[in-house]
Amino acid sequence: MEKIICKKTSKSNGELLDSDNAFWKSCAKVKVETTGTPLANQPSPYIKGVYDEKKIGAVKELSVFSVHNTENIFFYFEWSSSNPNREIGDINVFPDGLGVLFPFGAIDQTQIKEMGSKEYPTNSWYWRPDFKEKPKNQVAHGLSTSTYTKKSSVQSHSSWNNKAWRLVMSRPLKVSGKDEETVEFKPGGTIGIGFAVWEGNNGERGGVKAFSKEWRELVLEG
Repeated sequence: MEKIICKKTSKSNGELLDSDNAFWKSCAKVKVETTGTPLANQPSPYIKGVYDEKKIGAVKELSVFSVHNTENIFFYFEWSSSNPNREIGDINVFPDGLGVLFPFGAIDQTQIKEMGSKEYPTNSWYWRPDFKEKPKNQVAHGLSTSTYTKKSSVQSHSSWNNKAWRLVMSRPLKVSGKDEETVEFKPGGTIGIGFAVWEGNNGERGGVKAFSKEWRELVLEG
């Protein structure tokens, strides 16, 4: 499994938070394959009854690149989407979305498909266009346990053109507050990372999404 190397850069926070900045266009991005979440992992009998498992997971691939400037960490994402779904619309039309998942503990002890467990929880960042570039910070202890924290230090900037979303999410390497609510990123260190993508026009929301089936290692340059 290809590692994701978080490069060290001297570029400013303002430059890096712009999803249309030329810097991101020139980066050698990592391709991450995604697949639909199994119906067996859906807690709702309604979801299990009305969804066709073969149609879940409209987004099949995600391009990722990451950098840090010793102050903040940045993730750039790009994925195909024929139409931008920015808010809840008609029946079965929901906002597009992207999530980044981090384990608090070791990746060989934390289940990515279940978003962790009681003993080995996870921290995630959740972006949607209707969040107005203020992604949510979440903590989960297993399926259907995700909760938003009262505060989120995650920022974002997104754009849609040429049938693709481009998104940057950023956060300080270390956030003051409750250690059980946010993971810490250490230059020279390694942490697990996973991804999820929602295609709103495909009726995807909640646990119905595309996701990366295995953890990858995110390595921060020192």
